[in-house]
Amino acid sequence: MLTRRPRTGQQRPDHHGHDNHRSDNPRPDHQGPGGQRAGRLTVCLVLAVLVSPFCQAATQAAFDPLLEEHQSLWLQGGQPVTAPAPDSDASHAADLTIHAALDLPEIRPLLLRYSRQHPERVLHYVNRSALGLEAQYLQAPLTPQADLMISSAMGLQYRLANQGHALALEAPNLAAWPANSRWRNELYAMSFEPIVMVARRDALKRLADLDGLRNPRDVLRSHRDFWHLLETRREQLRGRIISYDPRRSGSGFTYAVSDARQSPRYWTLVRAMGQADARLVSTTGAMLEALASGEVDIAYNLVGPYAVTFARAHPELVVIVPEDYVLIQRRLAFVPQQAPHPEAGEAFLDWWLSLEGQQAVASDSQLGALHPEVSGEGSAQHMREQLGDALRPIEIGPGLLATLDRLKQASFLSRWVLEFEAPAPFAGEASQGQGQGQSQSQSQGQGQGQIQGQAPSATQPELNQ
Repeated sequence: MLTRRPRTGQQRPDHHGHDNHRSDNPRPDHQGPGGQRAGRLTVCLVLAVLVSPFCQAATQAAFDPLLEEHQSLWLQGGQPVTAPAPDSDASHAADLTIHAALDLPEIRPLLLRYSRQHPERVLHYVNRSALGLEAQYLQAPLTPQADLMISSAMGLQYRLANQGHALALEAPNLAAWPANSRWRNELYAMSFEPIVMVARRDALKRLADLDGLRNPRDVLRSHRDFWHLLETRREQLRGRIISYDPRRSGSGFTYAVSDARQSPRYWTLVRAMGQADARLVSTTGAMLEALASGEVDIAYNLVGPYAVTFARAHPELVVIVPEDYVLIQRRLAFVPQQAPHPEAGEAFLDWWLSLEGQQAVASDSQLGALHPEVSGEGSAQHMREQLGDALRPIEIGPGLLATLDRLKQASFLSRWVLEFEAPAPFAGEASQGQGQGQSQSQSQGQGQGQIQGQAPSATQPELNQ
């Protein structure tokens, strides 16, 4: 059952908080690389586990979000069906329309399973960028209108729900969903996705040899190890590091803010990346492609499911879950107030969060099952058993709005640019400079529960603009 409540806060928010893991810009730095998904998430994502031959299989054509056939999927009875003609009313052709910032390779097996169980319904799935998803939703009417909206842009989803755009839901599995994985009865977490590092095997071997280490895995197990490498092997890694640009990526910005809240060493890490001439891009896909081509050696802060899927087809890569702390992203879903088939959207979400649906998430995807009764590989419970207190889920609540505040963004990004562009010390001043950098970061990075930074710069670019 659904209940509608009046909308509030109808003003259009600024679209600069988050983005999908792909780019709408027709350039090759898109997200969603790789072919079919590998085995389960936690098989390959536990304490710097190397992606093993177990996770390898026959390669298929790489997912390309710039291709139209990879943006939309029509199903009935578990079989693809022809999309309606462009001049027809697609919103009435489908019984269930899902708009999501989630690449098709990650969700297709689950859509197929649900479609087979509900052959009477025509399912239409549309893959969009997170910013595009919000923007097009607010440009009512969204064509076709969505019965369910899913996005990794946690702040944007929370803001839409908080402004009255989400229906209140009452389906049994939704009502029983853990309180820390939902907001009211309107916004629900659907996944449990670690933010990881990825490195080339040959690079880790070279670095291990330099340090006299027998096991290349010992080179990079934590955020601290990453910082140590940047400080001690700067020349060997110069231009060989890649990460998100928080000025151009909403996801990158969110991860940066979360890192700053978790670690007082974060600002020295940013400075060290800048001094190593780290490359900055806007998507996880761009990082993975640079790794696969051999252009870089280590990528920092990638979305775990995408990284594992890609590494399956690229055994030269190692997926690393940091041992000291692991940021956890959760994709959020809601049924819009304007949904043409709200009962269908609620039914799909209720199935996804059911024990049956969550077992399917654990076995058929890399997204991580959240259900407390699902254990073993592919579940959040399994990750908790392996990593314990190191897990750091990004909380669902008002704190997400802080990542969308323009003044706080400008302040944080100004500080980030200041640290990233700080000049490297001369060789004779290296130790002194490192100490100063750490001291400055500790004194300026006060308070880990809020966004901190310098005063906004007049020349600071707007995030995602």
